[in-house]
Amino acid sequence: RAPRHLSLSPAPSPTASSAVVLMAAPMDLCVDLGPMPEDDHSGRVVVTGLKSLLDSGDFCDVELVVAGQTFRAHRTVLAAASRSFRDMLLRISSGAGDGAELAGATVTDGNMMRLELEDISHPEAMRAMLTCAYGQGDEQPAEYDPGCEDANLDVLRLAQRFHIDQLQEHACRWLTSNLTTENVLQRLAACDEFHLEHVCEQILEQLVSNPEALFALANDAKILSVPRVLQELLIRVLKLVGCGTDVSAAGAQGAAPQGKRAKKAGA
Repeated sequence: RAPRHLSLSPAPSPTASSAVVLMAAPMDLCVDLGPMPEDDHSGRVVVTGLKSLLDSGDFCDVELVVAGQTFRAHRTVLAAASRSFRDMLLRISSGAGDGAELAGATVTDGNMMRLELEDISHPEAMRAMLTCAYGQGDEQPAEYDPGCEDANLDVLRLAQRFHIDQLQEHACRWLTSNLTTENVLQRLAACDEFHLEHVCEQILEQLVSNPEALFALANDAKILSVPRVLQELLIRVLKLVGCGTDVSAAGAQGAAPQGKRAKKAGA
């Protein structure tokens, strides 16, 4: 008998061929991880990172000099917080800003830009501005406290010069906090100097509604140093007692007889 040759190749099975046919077409797979969690972690990372760069001084390219103290910062951060600073950088980058001035601050170009703010005498004001621009990172939010009245005035100068609305809001709210008859005139004078009409309005309303405080203010000789505030107070008090209405009515009544006499004379 001739030997029989055996094939070692496996015979195709119906099951295997069916699997090949099934895997030939792509299949959609659905995995549900649930709703996307609301997390501002990325934003916190950026703020924390910027604050750490400020604290370490890494990559700083601008120096802010106040009362002999130098504060280093980053142009891009200040440009994002202040449109005045951004406009100045655009002028310099276009070649039109060599030796430019930004609201009294001397600017020199180069690797390190230097701004000397000669009319700002309180370094605390610059710290407040940088805190507003950079945030506080991982630190607990601290209450705004410039330390004294004059430092808060410097904060207002910086806020209006660099057009930082949030910084001005901090300073305005401080003007209405811890208000007493001893500091109210100084606060009102600040409102007058920086054209903070809405803050002045609130303080004056508080005074007019408090006769004892108003009387104490009237006996303070320093009120003569702010004549516009004195005028506003007098007008409000007169309106409160109805004098404004009586004067207008009397003026209208007095004008009528004069008009009649003028007609008779003309006739």
